[in-house]
Amino acid sequence: MASLEQELGRSAELVPWTSTEGGAFGRRPLVAKHRLQDLPLFSDSALTALLDEYPRDRLQAFTMGADPEKRTDWQPVDTAGATGQDLLAAASRGRLWYNVQQVHTVDRRYRDLLEQLYAGLSARCPGFRPHRTSCTLIISSPSSQTYYHADAQPNLLWQVRGVKRVWVYPPGDRRLIDQDLMEDIFANFADEEVPFQIAWDQIAESHELHPGEVMSWPQNAPHRVTNLEGLNISLSTIHETEETDRRKLVYCANRLFRRTYRLPVRSTREFGVCSYLKRLSYRVLRRAGLLSTAPRRAYVSRFRIDARSPTGYVPVPEGPVLTEYSQKEFRLERSTDGQISVVRKSAT
Repeated sequence: MASLEQELGRSAELVPWTSTEGGAFGRRPLVAKHRLQDLPLFSDSALTALLDEYPRDRLQAFTMGADPEKRTDWQPVDTAGATGQDLLAAASRGRLWYNVQQVHTVDRRYRDLLEQLYAGLSARCPGFRPHRTSCTLIISSPSSQTYYHADAQPNLLWQVRGVKRVWVYPPGDRRLIDQDLMEDIFANFADEEVPFQIAWDQIAESHELHPGEVMSWPQNAPHRVTNLEGLNISLSTIHETEETDRRKLVYCANRLFRRTYRLPVRSTREFGVCSYLKRLSYRVLRRAGLLSTAPRRAYVSRFRIDARSPTGYVPVPEGPVLTEYSQKEFRLERSTDGQISVVRKSAT
């Protein structure tokens, strides 16, 4: 198996950013260059082989509608019985979105790629020292979209194939996402799901993202994506730093002390004595095991991948099923009157 250096050439840079781009990273929405599109790692044959072998409890599949304000059209799709070729063919013609989660922990090539990307970013961006990174491979249909949402940790969207339009909205604007919901996102009690109004596009920055371009934005800036052309292959990378950890602790501490202990704490200041004591108290309680853990969500679907279908999926004939993504932790139980319930396996 060829190394990344052999595939690109030893002198090649994956992140050929200028000093100006490096200085702007994390401070404002930024579009810059990369060279991932030159790697055979993202060819159809390589992606098919990856999907054939990929653990299905780390592969999410979704379908969605065309209206960015109608989030209820975002539905999970079961992948049972689909080969890698089926998955790629269904995405090429349908309206689908695959999250190949934690791909760097399954395939060494992606781990090496992630390390090289962040080594390049650290060299180009003054003071940038991430202590934890991860990546998700995203495969999406020519007409799919990602609904308006906000991430807890900062991330970058590396476009490899196809064309997207990305809207990025001002971070910290409570009209766009209220503080309680942002606290839930930080504490993993919400799946980045945020109410949206199309009128907000008037205050967004919008960019058309092409292969060989990467986009980043300030931490917690809400954003949404619409595909414009071709099967889209993207890499979403997440990084954590001392600064991002500090913000997470502030929001999680606010949530805990206000909702559990009824203390009137809402300040999101990340520095100062009060902020430090609040963060310290939260860490002490976490280490003592006194914090509740957010439950993982189970995905039940009425659809299953079918590469022969114009949509890329068909209804499940036997009725709703637990997607392969959720089967490791949950199971479905059907009562005699036809009611369906989700049961966590560890609870039995």
